[in-house]
Amino acid sequence: MNKHTKYRLFRHLPGRRGRHYSRKYNAVVALDEFDDALRISIDKTCIDLGANVGEYTEKMARIVKSVIAFEPDPWAYAELKINVANFTNVRLENAAASTSDGTMSLWRHAEFHDDPAKWSTNSSLISRKFSVTNSDQMVEVRSINFIDYLADLDEDIGVIKMDIEGAEVDILEALLDAPEVLDRVDYIFAETHERMIRDQKARVNALIKRTFRMTRPYFNLNWP
Repeated sequence: MNKHTKYRLFRHLPGRRGRHYSRKYNAVVALDEFDDALRISIDKTCIDLGANVGEYTEKMARIVKSVIAFEPDPWAYAELKINVANFTNVRLENAAASTSDGTMSLWRHAEFHDDPAKWSTNSSLISRKFSVTNSDQMVEVRSINFIDYLADLDEDIGVIKMDIEGAEVDILEALLDAPEVLDRVDYIFAETHERMIRDQKARVNALIKRTFRMTRPYFNLNWP
């Protein structure tokens, strides 16, 4: 039994186990849809928000015309630069995607310096996120108003992958309120973090309702 079949069947189990396998199944579907979207976007620019060390930046760069990758964490950005150095179609932004330009605090896991490769994916602009709540590890990073950034690009965007540890809620809400910008995007894949930031749950549910029947862009909010 492959994992697609296993998750599809087990997601109907009652209670916590069913919810666990439902999330697993939705994540697998999101990855499949992401691959399809990249193939459709071969002649377009795609954007990786929360690139970390570049796993998905590299994947996108091998398929599409050009990639813009945002990564605010200084350690992860240094690794990202090395990992994509041979790609001429990648542009890097050492900044956090946000709804305002300026400087923001990026909170890291308490054990970040013990194993940055493991813990860098937990870094968040949201200090209420469970994985950084009790941490005193923080760095100041540059932030870019992503809605204005998209507007200034003045080109159609194929895929936006958004894995930014809680900051996605503000950006998605702002994008939905800027249809003239949003209409130029084909696909958005985003991970939401309401299980780690409980007070975002109502806002995430509202986003799911707003995006459920949209066809441009196509939204998938189950990024793993």
